[in-house]
Amino acid sequence: MSGGERPAPRIDVHVHLAGVGTDGSGCWISPAFEKRITFRLLRARHGMSAARPAADADWAADVAERVRGSELTHAVVLGFDGVYRHGALDRGRSQMIVPADWVFRVCRAHPELLPGPSINPHRADALERLEECIEGGAVLIKWLPATQGIDPAHPSLAAFYRRCAEARLPILTHSGGTEGTFAQVNPALKDLRRMIPALRAGVPVIVAHTGAPVAYARDRDQVPLLRAMLDEFPHLWVDNSGMANPARFQHLPRYARDARLTARTLHGSDFPVPSNSFWYGGVVGWREVARLERIRNRMQRDIEMKRALGYPDAVLTRAASVLPNLDRWIRRGAYGERSTPPL
Repeated sequence: MSGGERPAPRIDVHVHLAGVGTDGSGCWISPAFEKRITFRLLRARHGMSAARPAADADWAADVAERVRGSELTHAVVLGFDGVYRHGALDRGRSQMIVPADWVFRVCRAHPELLPGPSINPHRADALERLEECIEGGAVLIKWLPATQGIDPAHPSLAAFYRRCAEARLPILTHSGGTEGTFAQVNPALKDLRRMIPALRAGVPVIVAHTGAPVAYARDRDQVPLLRAMLDEFPHLWVDNSGMANPARFQHLPRYARDARLTARTLHGSDFPVPSNSFWYGGVVGWREVARLERIRNRMQRDIEMKRALGYPDAVLTRAASVLPNLDRWIRRGAYGERSTPPL
């Protein structure tokens, strides 16, 4: 590396924005989701409540501060679109909305953050919204098919895929294993095979959680299929987010030692989903668990835990070769000239 060359950015590709509609964010939580244990934990641990006038802006600022306090240089913050029926928003089945405008707004305010907006391709204006996100410098598009009612194999998505492929814009999808944070409106839509049309169209695809099954579900394990698809599609990737919790913890040590998987793995924390090392005392030793659990910054703890399990540091820098538009955001000076203008 030459004297004037910066080290490769270290990127967390899977961090959630959340909001309840303060700060003019446009975020929305459904009454049904407010009753789920997921939201109750957010409210209890992070003060996510409309009673706090700056709750949504504070969430983004907290994420940026955690990135600054870790060895990461950046984190991709994710939006969340609703369910659409005949092209129109179906609020009755939607659970949460974190609009693309808010994603870009917080990324403009915090140089540590990179925009990962969510666009449901079944909305009537999907191509228009996609074009706006490409022009705005999105680094990926976030999908949760079984929750958002997205059918990745629907023939009507051909134009959406074509534009993503042209822009080299990845789709980060929750496919393979069950997603437990949100209710599923159509569980069949998470089948990994439904992403094949996107891959054949040349769209880079990132499979969240390495497609791992969850302990309490009866879903077929699609990781063997995922491994075969990795051989077929060089633009297919996975992230290792959301693994160190009761639902998926047993998979993480095995995946960390699987060179075929780690060669395509991007680092993801899934913040604010809990990530703890105490599942792995028998793997890394209890003294190491004690050290890890003393790390207060959960993003840094997640990095060091996965390193202790065997993930190579390449997973932290690999996203720089996968995500588009990074120069546009990184050149703002996020390596030491960080500032946080008001939202």
